[in-house]
Amino acid sequence: MKLRSLSQLRLAVFDLDGTLVEIEHEHFAERIGFTLKKIGLEPPPIDQILQVVHQHTLPTLLLELDGPKLEKIFWDLFDEGDIPPLRLFDQTLYTLEEVVSRGMQVAIATARQSHHDEMRARLAATGILKHVQFISTFYQTGWKNKIEQLKLVCAQHRIEPDLAMMVGDSADDMRSSAMAGFALRLAMKNGVTEESLLQAQAPDRMLECIGEVPSAVDEYHS
Repeated sequence: MKLRSLSQLRLAVFDLDGTLVEIEHEHFAERIGFTLKKIGLEPPPIDQILQVVHQHTLPTLLLELDGPKLEKIFWDLFDEGDIPPLRLFDQTLYTLEEVVSRGMQVAIATARQSHHDEMRARLAATGILKHVQFISTFYQTGWKNKIEQLKLVCAQHRIEPDLAMMVGDSADDMRSSAMAGFALRLAMKNGVTEESLLQAQAPDRMLECIGEVPSAVDEYHS
């Protein structure tokens, strides 16, 4: 049986793409192909790259193409390019308002390479910044580990991980938040990551949509 903190949750950390905003699949697939060409490799067909984006299996693709050293080279050269305007899921703003009304701080932890100030500028038009206090990205961090990223987010808020929850759409979101010691982990079933991969990380609850987060928080507190 999982032991829970006696205190209420104080921090909600959300993944960005596929959790709060719709994923621009085609755009990221194109950028992956562009980066592979910069390395000097012939990218696979766009349909295969799209499948990699859907299943979060880019490391596997890079390993198949040119061995374990390619991943670092790839990320050193990867450029997100001119990303299309971000589109929130229908109930994103409602969800964040409800989370804040329960006395929780809100942060975003994304693996995007953009500087956090650039991400804030991109998110400004969505209205999301009214609720989000901190945005963590992988911009020039020197690491690609979401476990360390989540610990940093908690440290920035001066809140221990056992008083935090993670909402994400990938198996890595669930694995990393478990390793970081998060108290509550909610997995989004958005059709991108296979449900079996999410279930394998034993999230506390599987969500059909982002709007189910407030009720999951209330259930945890009860």
